[in-house]
Amino acid sequence: MFVTVEGFNRTGIPSAIWNFVEPYAKIDQVSGIAVLAIVIVVLSNLASNVPTVLLLGSRVAAAAATISPEKEKKAWLILAWVSTVAGNLSLLGSAAILIVCEQARRSQNYGYNLTFWNHLKFGVISTIAVTAVGLPLIMFIA
Repeated sequence: MFVTVEGFNRTGIPSAIWNFVEPYAKIDQVSGIAVLAIVIVVLSNLASNVPTVLLLGSRVAAAAATISPEKEKKAWLILAWVSTVAGNLSLLGSAAILIVCEQARRSQNYGYNLTFWNHLKFGVISTIAVTAVGLPLIMFIA
């Protein structure tokens, strides 16, 4: 995974995407934090949450550091929080969820098969709710 992420990073695509998003994802504005959170959620469910942190971490931190050292710390907290929670949105969001679902499917004792769509029904609601509670706490307390 790390080799793949580094190879993708070298294509310049992540930088181009960040350059497009960065003006709208300012960590010192509520709307910027919302944009950043949406980008993290989407990328976490396209590429999984760990690669998202690897691809965005230094860029988000550098952008926030231009504002202040405190904002850089807050940016890391937002990236950590949102990417972790975003991993719950879909089965693609986290390798750990895929492993658990596969183990549950293989279990003869329960016979439960968690499908992508069944998980998504719960994942969307829980991700939105937990993110909505956590982001204000990070914004105003951290």
